[in-house]
Amino acid sequence: MASPSYGSPDYSPSPAYYGDDGSDGDTGMEEQEQHAEDEADEGDSSLRLSETSFVGDMTMDRTGALDCGVCFLPLKPPLFQCDVGHVVCSPCQRNLAAAAIRRCPVCRGRTSFRRCYAMEQVVDSVRVSCRHAARGCAARPAYHSRDAHAAVCAYAPHSCPADGCGFAGPTAALLEHFDDAHCWPRTAEAWAECGFVVRLRDGFNFLTAIRDGSPDHGTVTREHVFLLNVARAPFGRTVSAVCLRPLAATCRSSSSSPVTTTTECELELSYSYYKSDSRRRMHHRLHSQTSRFEVPCMDPFDGLPDPNVLFQFVIPNYIPGHDDDACKVTAAIFINGL
Repeated sequence: MASPSYGSPDYSPSPAYYGDDGSDGDTGMEEQEQHAEDEADEGDSSLRLSETSFVGDMTMDRTGALDCGVCFLPLKPPLFQCDVGHVVCSPCQRNLAAAAIRRCPVCRGRTSFRRCYAMEQVVDSVRVSCRHAARGCAARPAYHSRDAHAAVCAYAPHSCPADGCGFAGPTAALLEHFDDAHCWPRTAEAWAECGFVVRLRDGFNFLTAIRDGSPDHGTVTREHVFLLNVARAPFGRTVSAVCLRPLAATCRSSSSSPVTTTTECELELSYSYYKSDSRRRMHHRLHSQTSRFEVPCMDPFDGLPDPNVLFQFVIPNYIPGHDDDACKVTAAIFINGL
């Protein structure tokens, strides 16, 4: 009797297919069927993964599910859970450990807290629209970073610092307003943290600097606006500075500091005066000074602070009538944080 053909003349069924005891191929058939089911599951899984890039209209009935069970602030990794499954944020977990509290504040059960990687993936995956989407912002920050993004969003409304002017708008519109409505002088930084020449006039002067944003907060680049207020004094001129910011968000995430207007900004101003000697073709430096000082960040909606409470860079009058219209300084801008 001829042996069965399996598509190849060299093919011979293995003992595992028929069974070591010569029985029928039930075991082998079951393995093949299981293998086929596994392949189908893998195919369905890859299909599901490809579908996660976009999900239709989705709503969450209880946004509190994304908040810490202790401080009730938006959850941000790293996260921890009790033995029952109640999730707390990292600061709350540290506070509980420091106080030697071995009970869950939610269920009151004795427990030890361990990392909850599954919930970390969830909170990082939940994206929301920016608070300023109606003004044109297309960013979709994570739920726990929504307020942090709003505080640095380029579309957040800035108030005009002029007395009696009610204009408020995004950074680009604000700078346009400065040019069109007030004709205030404005100078753009050429290179980050490098000195550039600024011609300061009495009154408001503005400097702009572009820095990389924070991907965690949904920003790529950000334009910072500095107001330099030049005032006359008996001994010369004083220059005070603030960095303009929109109104800060009122909330914060559980694993971050409060969203405030305390971004670390510093300004370095240098001033030198030279007297030329035409006979020797030389310049004699009569005065030179450099100061680097912290610049507060604020929204001018309620008015600017009194210059007397700010650092004042002093440009003295060494020669009467020298450069009455304006004065030249060299400025360098340093920004840390958002």
